[in-house]
Amino acid sequence: MIDNLNQRIINSLKGDGRSSCAKLAKELGVNVATVTKRIDKMLDEDYIAIKTVLNPFKFGFNTHAFITLDIDLDKINQVCVQLVNNPNISLISTIFGRYDVLMIVDFPNWGNLQDFITKELPNINGICKIDTFPIIAIKKIYNGMFRFDSFFSNPPSLDKIDHQIIEELGKNGRLSFADLAHKLNISLTTVSRRVAYLKKEQIIRISAVRNPSKWGFSANSYFCLHTDKNKVESICAELSVHPEIHLVMTLMSGFEILAGIHISNLEAMYKFIVEKVARIDGVSNIETFVCAETLKRSYALFEPEKELEACPQIVS
Repeated sequence: MIDNLNQRIINSLKGDGRSSCAKLAKELGVNVATVTKRIDKMLDEDYIAIKTVLNPFKFGFNTHAFITLDIDLDKINQVCVQLVNNPNISLISTIFGRYDVLMIVDFPNWGNLQDFITKELPNINGICKIDTFPIIAIKKIYNGMFRFDSFFSNPPSLDKIDHQIIEELGKNGRLSFADLAHKLNISLTTVSRRVAYLKKEQIIRISAVRNPSKWGFSANSYFCLHTDKNKVESICAELSVHPEIHLVMTLMSGFEILAGIHISNLEAMYKFIVEKVARIDGVSNIETFVCAETLKRSYALFEPEKELEACPQIVS
């Protein structure tokens, strides 16, 4: 169903996931009913989602870590259910290999991170081992959705209503202001004003996000690199130019670099890692964590524009 018109609709919704069908119809030169039908179909068939992404840099989340968990196999689902709603966890994936789950977490400071690792996680029944790799720097994330110059800004002053609005829009980014006002028992004016503020201050962004598996990118993994410490920056720069790689971070211990990749299949992933990543000057060893299921991913948008032409074109 992804023909030229659908692609144009997606591109517009990437800029503003709440654009009205009337506005989109005028912009694209088609009638409102057509736009409405196309959006509803793409949402219903899970080609896209309208995501409300929270900007962690605005909240003073200056401390990040990559964490792997060894869990009793019969308790993996139970553990993930307990973790998925934690606002400090931006990624949860089940994986194959020597670990069962990997996470990326974001906290205001090292003390909060330490409490999470030493007090909160060990109290969850089923977790056998925790390995923590503190993150030094974020080299590629969000595909430019948020500006890094807000990273050390003071957290915004948000009240209970703001958080409720963010939570509801996180479930459905196109929820009407009228329905939102009714749900929260507040006025339509209050909702409109609050959402406008959240967007203007880049506290949230509401955008169309493609479902990788629907676009022919069914293999997802994260890989950690041992590298020449003098070549970390150049290796990160080389990794970041690949549209398949949606995340690049440098690590404080264990490994030098963490990267995330979406690609068509496991064979293509192996070829990419062997022929492109392993041949980068300074890379000495690679450990790959192939994802079974991504249960939470609030930090990265999948936009490898270069390869979209390879996806099946199904016209509605």
